[in-house]
Amino acid sequence: MAANKSNKLKVTTIDDSTMEQFKVESFDVRKYNAIFYSIRDLYGRESQRQLGSDNFDWKTFKTQFEICFGRPEDCRYTTEQLLNFAKYKFNMSLEDLLAYNRKSWELRKRREQQYADMEQINSVIQHIPEITNSHVDCSQMLDQQPY
Repeated sequence: MAANKSNKLKVTTIDDSTMEQFKVESFDVRKYNAIFYSIRDLYGRESQRQLGSDNFDWKTFKTQFEICFGRPEDCRYTTEQLLNFAKYKFNMSLEDLLAYNRKSWELRKRREQQYADMEQINSVIQHIPEITNSHVDCSQMLDQQPY
């Protein structure tokens, strides 16, 4: 019996080194920060789950994480190393991490908008003295309420 030969075409990678100053980094390298912060958040949430909320402090965690992983601008690990770590620890791929990061940003933006809205409401309330400084005699209101 003859061995089956693969009919697949071998795709050669395009060498863009001649692009010089116009050369673009690969997609995963450009997404390094999103990958890094997704891993940090996932790691922190899992640590918090394992330790319990009472025994977990985000500030302390971030300091310890920086000791181990560095800061994103340090690029202590390659993108490939971070992706392998995410796959091993969280079973997440590049696409999963980017989706996680996108959802995290959307949540942060919504929270910031809610805080801004609350600040605006508080500002309006503080500028209406009759609401904040008026005394209401509830005893009279109770007497007038039908039962």
